[in-house]
Amino acid sequence: MRSFAVAVVAIGATMFGCHAVAVAAPTDYCAELHGGNAGRTCEIQLSETGYTVDISMPLNYPDQKPVAEYIAATRDAFLNSTKAGASGSTPSRLSIKPTEYSSAIPPRGTQSVVFTVNQNIGGAQPSTTYKAFNWDQTYRKSILFGAAADDKDHAPLWQVDDPLKTVAPIVQTELQQQLAPSPPASTTSGTTASATAPAPLPIAQAALYDPNNYQNFAVVNDGVIFFFDQGVLLPASAGGLHVLVPRAAIDPMIA
Repeated sequence: MRSFAVAVVAIGATMFGCHAVAVAAPTDYCAELHGGNAGRTCEIQLSETGYTVDISMPLNYPDQKPVAEYIAATRDAFLNSTKAGASGSTPSRLSIKPTEYSSAIPPRGTQSVVFTVNQNIGGAQPSTTYKAFNWDQTYRKSILFGAAADDKDHAPLWQVDDPLKTVAPIVQTELQQQLAPSPPASTTSGTTASATAPAPLPIAQAALYDPNNYQNFAVVNDGVIFFFDQGVLLPASAGGLHVLVPRAAIDPMIA
């Protein structure tokens, strides 16, 4: 009787085109990175005599593969530099920490993670750089600053050809307000003098209008935050920079 039942199931599967399909388990990128799963994040911590590594990677970003590849490449490059003899009076240090952002402005939402990367190799001047990943929740694609309209694998950030005509002057103005506030007005014999205008920041104009320097961004409800590596727009002493470009100024330009 059991043999007959098995035969009927087999015949039925053949008649209705049913086939057993093996479903591959999702890749455990945290395990591949030799990290520890802390629930919401993957923690990678290494410590030797000459270096320390402290990395956090969120596990809820929709497209984990490129994030894990970036973490692995940055970590390995740091370790290779350290082990190759780039040592100094202080231990080398690599820190990669995420900040998550999101937007819910119609017609579609976005999810972003921006990594702040602090490196100090062999006691040299510490550096701050950024790496951002953006995801379009509707199209289920990563968002790129300069994605072409016919790019089937990515969603474009813009629907105009040259957004920096509008964006770059806003970035310059915002940085001027952030880093060079007007000095207080002085008083002489009871008379209030007008405040002296601050000197313009030494922003590199070629860099300000270079699209390559705008690849790291996060879309939020209030606009788009751009992140600039240390030393790109201003001298390294200014550190890493970020600027919110208000949505009101660019909303018609956003794809």
